[in-house]
Amino acid sequence: MLSPLVIKQARRNLQKRFPEYVDRFEVFIQSVDYEIVGDPTQDEVEANKNIIRDLSDVPVALSAISAKVEYMVSEDKDFTARDETTAELRRHLNIMLSGTFLREVMKWTSERLESIRHRKWNDISKKEEPVQGQSSEAQENLGKKSK
Repeated sequence: MLSPLVIKQARRNLQKRFPEYVDRFEVFIQSVDYEIVGDPTQDEVEANKNIIRDLSDVPVALSAISAKVEYMVSEDKDFTARDETTAELRRHLNIMLSGTFLREVMKWTSERLESIRHRKWNDISKKEEPVQGQSSEAQENLGKKSK
């Protein structure tokens, strides 16, 4: 699941920080299967402004809640903090760091996680090879649960 705002933010951040990868992002967005969930209205954002400490993250949180995603994977500390600033948000969403998601949900081994820990954009081929040490069921789930 992706919202128009998340796609727009990704484009903007890539253009600003890694302009050489914008074309790869566009290819990725056009080639993966995902569903679009609508962005919340400004009134919805205002009514829920205390759901997360960073006001700019409220629309992302509300889109994920609206979509009823099974997992939300993020490295953003405003989402992943386990304190009172995310207590209400965590009542609605199961938020995980990417490594935790890969280990617990996708059943990646420690060896597999370690093999990608320092991977850079240039290391990623256009078509990933099947993951060794990962069950075929976990590989199938990747497409279903990471949208």
